[in-house]
Amino acid sequence: MRISSCYEATDAQGYSDGTNCTGTYTPRAGEPRRQVTLDKAATSHKPGSTVEVRMARGRAHELSGYALGTWVTVTGLILGPFLALSLSFRAGARDGTFSHNGDYVLVFIAAEVAALVLGVLVGIIVSIAIALVDWFG
Repeated sequence: MRISSCYEATDAQGYSDGTNCTGTYTPRAGEPRRQVTLDKAATSHKPGSTVEVRMARGRAHELSGYALGTWVTVTGLILGPFLALSLSFRAGARDGTFSHNGDYVLVFIAAEVAALVLGVLVGIIVSIAIALVDWFG
């Protein structure tokens, strides 16, 4: 995406919503160029600069380690309880009894902690990779 201008965006209530930029998006698949808005830009880009973006619902979004880390964390936090519960049900079905021990509570806690740690690590690694690609061009 080639940036035309950047401006401070506001939400429906008038509060600051970060920086948005407008510009021309050139898709890879031979589609025609078109004007798009870059939502929540990392920084205010200079007019004429080129930014790599991904498209979603007609709006452009910058590649972000923070966003990917958040996605991994939320997904892990949602799936953690289901993992512990399914393992508990599996053990109960195998033995024909209901397990009253706390092993699966520990699985739940470990899954939640793993989701948080993995989300942070993914966010940091992707942010570093994006910075290196930008730096070395």
